[in-house]
Amino acid sequence: MRAIDRSTACVLAAAALLFGCSQPSSGETATPVAGTLHVAPDGAELDRTSFQMRLAAADVIYLGEQHGNRYHHAAQLRIVTDLVASGRKPAIGFEVVSLTQTSDLMNYVFAPASDDAEAPARRLRTELEWAADGEQWRDYGPLLEFARANKLRVAGIDLTRGLRRRISRVGTQGLTEVERDQLYDTGFTDAAYREFMQGRLDEAHCGFAPPALLDRLYETWLTRNDAMMTVITTLAAERPGEPVVVIVGGGHVAHDMGVFERVAHRAPHLRQLNIGFRGEQAGVSVPELFAPVEVAGRRFGPIHEIIWLTPSAPGGAGASPCAGLEEHMKKMGK
Repeated sequence: MRAIDRSTACVLAAAALLFGCSQPSSGETATPVAGTLHVAPDGAELDRTSFQMRLAAADVIYLGEQHGNRYHHAAQLRIVTDLVASGRKPAIGFEVVSLTQTSDLMNYVFAPASDDAEAPARRLRTELEWAADGEQWRDYGPLLEFARANKLRVAGIDLTRGLRRRISRVGTQGLTEVERDQLYDTGFTDAAYREFMQGRLDEAHCGFAPPALLDRLYETWLTRNDAMMTVITTLAAERPGEPVVVIVGGGHVAHDMGVFERVAHRAPHLRQLNIGFRGEQAGVSVPELFAPVEVAGRRFGPIHEIIWLTPSAPGGAGASPCAGLEEHMKKMGK
């Protein structure tokens, strides 16, 4: 039996804590209890059997994480493990890997056995520029190892970092023809979603981003979502009947928009399940987590169909994310 590496051991420890959480007592609670599942529209608690039934019925399963929360990655691994245990062979798409690196992932998963059992992982980390003791391998290595052990299809679903950076600086119209050939333009537009997301992007940049920069940031967001949609629908069409599990930041599928909406537009026959992981927040009630929002006369529904509550990510708040950002935004807005 192959020894469990450090990153896998950490995820297993997180899973033990996550699934060992006690369930809430009867009666309504004001604060969510970590480890519980809740379902739209009002946040009613969802039992594990009903959860498994929803998983079994879905063609595309989004596991919307908060990046860096080890409990979210433990839950993602648990879901994929349960799918395989039930006889399914899901494909797994990773936002943190570009679609051009898909062959690197597949070479790792299907690498032949050798005397040096760790060689495929070392090669993959080199190709992805991930450190053996870094956050990416800690967070996603155990799921990739599970995919290798079970010969699951894997794919990167995002644009390259270089292309994303270029769009944020010059917009798609400023790209060369060679660069534009790497985009997956669906031509699908949603004016209300644009206003919604530009508001979110403005908040994320502490209100310092100039309008021209917000336009480019939204354009970057849109081209990324188009790329993800293209890979997801391709994986689903390749093996109908087997689910596609999408490891992605929750914002890309929030309120059944972004990637979710674009997949529905391209492949309306696919049954999508939107699961989001949220770290516990003291003083925030479950119904508040599912509250809809209204922008430009459009009502956006609950943030996810199912919310899986987990412990919050370890670590303190640290310095303000807005510190020193204003000057940087002025430079980018030029």
